[in-house]
Amino acid sequence: MKLHIAPLILIITVLESYASAQPAPLKGTWLSPLQELIEIHHLGRDSSNVLANKLLQEDYFHLFIFGDTLSYQHIYTSSETDFKIEYTDRYDLKIVSSNDSTLIVEPVSKLSKSYFQNRALLKLSRKEHLIDTTIVFEKLTYHATPAWFSPTVTVKLDNRKNLALDITNDYPPGNGELPTGNYTAVLDDSTYRQFIEILQKSSIRSLKFGTQMVKDSPEITLDIYFNGQRKYLKATDVPKLASDLLSFISRRLQAYPGLRSIDTTDLPLKH
Repeated sequence: MKLHIAPLILIITVLESYASAQPAPLKGTWLSPLQELIEIHHLGRDSSNVLANKLLQEDYFHLFIFGDTLSYQHIYTSSETDFKIEYTDRYDLKIVSSNDSTLIVEPVSKLSKSYFQNRALLKLSRKEHLIDTTIVFEKLTYHATPAWFSPTVTVKLDNRKNLALDITNDYPPGNGELPTGNYTAVLDDSTYRQFIEILQKSSIRSLKFGTQMVKDSPEITLDIYFNGQRKYLKATDVPKLASDLLSFISRRLQAYPGLRSIDTTDLPLKH
């Protein structure tokens, strides 16, 4: 028996390494025109990757790669077996073809077929390549209700780079937010360009928010005018696809270093 221990350990090590090898060519976020989303970031039992379907359902999974198959897994135990038995739900997607910009996968397990509404194939594009340079930004209003010690916030930005912030902060000092008041600034060219780039990568023409009520999450309102059109979204169920844009608004615009407190009668933006 001892003679077989080393080869057995080697086989197990190789299999574990194969299943959790880093997916460099596929790494990234992939999107379909129906807002289906596949994340391929990290592999293994400690990984966390999102799948989303056209019904705007989003879930986090552990991800493994077995040959030509992306295996998104929920791994769990149950009180019915005294938490002694580990169960695995597999949402398997077979890679049909891939290149730097396009990924085509086939749902091949029962759970993945159901999750993607029995679609035969999913054709996705790398998020970084989905840049809509035809977007001509006009103005934006962002509003967030309070949640988890965050304030009520309204951010307004126009194509003259005028930024206005209205904040109601009922929480003690030290929560990292500005005091209650009205603030204004003019964005520097670099920050404004970054905003436009993120907006053009956010699939804003087709972007949808979910309809589920998410407890303890702020209600987000996004009201954007571009190319003579208006896009109005409002929900607590905000998709992963919108995370870059909303993060830029809340972390960069809301905390813009040039903001100064003003009297409400001096606000530059009138929407």
